[in-house]
Parts: sequence; C-alpha cells; structure tokens
Amino acid sequence: MPYPPRHAAALGSLLSQREAILEEVCRDFDDRAARGETNTPVSILAPLVDGLLRGAEGVEVEAVAAILSETVEITGIPLDTALLALGVVRRALVRHALASSEREIGGAAASFLEDAAERAATSLARQSVASLRDALDHVQAHHDWLFDHLPAMMHSIDAQGRISAVNDRWIEAMGYTRDEVIGRRSTEFLTPDSARYAREVVLPAFFKSGRCDNILYQFVRKDGSPLDVMLSAIADKDEAGNVVRSQAVLTDVTERLAAERAAQAAASQEETIRAQREMLRAISTPLVPLGDGVLLMPLVGSVDHARAEQMMATLLEGVVTHAAEVAILDVTGVPSVDAAVAEALVRVTKAVGLLGARVVLTGLGPSAARTLVELHLELVGITTKATLRDGLVAARKPARR
Repeated sequence: MPYPPRHAAALGSLLSQREAILEEVCRDFDDRAARGETNTPVSILAPLVDGLLRGAEGVEVEAVAAILSETVEITGIPLDTALLALGVVRRALVRHALASSEREIGGAAASFLEDAAERAATSLARQSVASLRDALDHVQAHHDWLFDHLPAMMHSIDAQGRISAVNDRWIEAMGYTRDEVIGRRSTEFLTPDSARYAREVVLPAFFKSGRCDNILYQFVRKDGSPLDVMLSAIADKDEAGNVVRSQAVLTDVTERLAAERAAQAAASQEETIRAQREMLRAISTPLVPLGDGVLLMPLVGSVDHARAEQMMATLLEGVVTHAAEVAILDVTGVPSVDAAVAEALVRVTKAVGLLGARVVLTGLGPSAARTLVELHLELVGITTKATLRDGLVAARKPARR
C-alpha cells in the first residue's frame, strides 16, 4: 500500500518524543503486569518502538513489519505476550501521531503504523501456527515411532471393536502380516475361553470405566500355538462419553506362566512323594497297641540302616505315648537276619530299656538264631519266642503282675 511521502515526516516528528512515548508504554505495560495480564519484561518495548519508527527513515511498510517480526523472534517471548506488547506500542504511537501532526499527515502516519503492526502480527501468527504444526507433526511422528518400536505388543481398536493398528512386536509375536490383521476383531485371535471371557466380562466393564488392567488372555498365533498375555488398555472417548478407540499394551507372559505351572507341578509332585514316603514309613514300621501296656511291631521285608532308624524312632515314640511296658518285635516276615539287622535289634532293645520297657522278640528262625550266636551279640533284656502267639503270652504275664 503506497503512503504519501509526508507520512515519513510525521513519523520523524515522533522520534523527538521517543523517550516520552517509551515511558508511557512502559507504564501501561507495568499496569497490565500488576493486573496479572503479562509477566514479560518491559525491555521488549523499546525495540518495538524503534522498529515502528523506522518508517521515518523511508523504510517501506513490509520491511518495517519484517523488522518487528524478527525483533519478537529474537526475544523468544510467547505469541500472546508479543501481540500484547505490539498492541500497546502501536496504540501509543498512533495516538501521538494523530495529536502531533495535521489531520491528513497524522492520518497517513497512523495508517502506516497500523498497517505495519498488523502485518507483523499476521506474520507472527502464521509462524506460530507453522511452528505448532511442525511440533504436532513431530509429536505424531514420535508417537508413531514409539508405537511401532516399543518392546511390548500393542494394538489399537476402533469403535466397532476392529483392530486399526498393530505394532512390530505384535506382528513378530503373532506371526501374521498387517494385512491379515487390520480390520478384524481382536476376539478372533483369542482362544474360545478367552474370547468368551472378553465378551461377557472384560469388554462391558471396559466400555463403562474406559480402562482395564492386567487382564490375562490367551491368544492363538498363526501357527496355532498359544500365547499367554497380560493386557492393559485405555479408551479414548468423545464429548458424549462414547468410546471411539482404545489403545492396548500386551505383555507376553507365556514363559512366566509355564514356569509357574512347572513349579506348581513340581511342588505337587514333591508333596505326593512326601505323602507316599510317610505312608511307606508307616507301613514299613507299623505299631499296634494291644492294650495292657503291650505294643506290637511286625516287621516285613529287609531291614537296612534307614529302616532300622525309623523302626527305633517309631518304637520309642510309641513306648512313651502309650506308656508301654512291653514291646513285641515280630521278625517272622524278615527274610534274613544279618549282622546289620542283629545289631539294630540290640540297639532297639537297649533304647527301649532306657525308657523302662522290655522287648519280646518273636519269629526268629534257625538261621537267624545261628547268626546271633556267631556274632556273639548279647541279647540281654530280650525275651525270645518262636511264634507271635507265644510272644503275646510272655508279654502279658509280666504286664499283669
């Protein structure tokens, strides 16, 4: 827009008033700061005043606008603060231009100032919008990169429940291509039990609350193998509260669950083995209270060191528990009595004697008797009988005295 040459003279007259004008706009800015309208230092005002007064040097309006825009860019102040400062300076200069010159000359100067300030403001706004758009594009690009490269499975689902996006880890873990996935319902990739759980329990609650946390699902890979995942999701809702899309993060817990199941199986097996061991111990060293202070322990099978220890522990505990006076050890079912068995019998006899009871040994065969003699073992405190019946008679006679 062309301006009369005299506008430069009108602007030039304002140069002599620069200090007064600057003081006025600083005071105005301070008042606005006191009201909380701005917190920008007043140091920005002097460059703006000087920039607009460049018109007095014959600088064209476009160049003045460019100078103002560059001045604001250098300071780095926010757009709203820059526009506020520019408006304060513009109004003060226009008011002084109209007051200090003839109407026609002052009007031309005022138009120049208004035009330059408006162009500068438009330029700053455009640059701000462009910067904001670039920032948003950068944020979106960064979001897309994170979505694709995050070291966890992720998928997005639209309002119809169809998959709209999956990341690289999801594709890698499931074995599908994106074309085979996009547009299909997420429940199509679940086992029947997980799909039913999703439809009947998880999804109704999700559409109400807008999120779900640590949901255990079992997916099915393209090759048919199961994939256990822990899923957490959050919904994006419109103004009416309707879910328009959701974003889910899925953590592969297949190995962890397999390890937990193996640990549970091992613990169960160990408990079974322990119970069986206890049962075998009870069977291998049975103790039968017969009344009248008499206990019977019939032994069947071979007797090794471990069984001899168990036999002693069981018998001693039984003597104390039942206040027994006589313990009958029947070895009819022991196939052979060797040195180890004989020594175990002697040890048991001595231990039982220390508790104030005595031992009646029944069922010894000829070979067993010969072994005891050859080993020169003293069976002091042991009453021996050929049969269990005789042993019972011998045990009860002393017990009734």
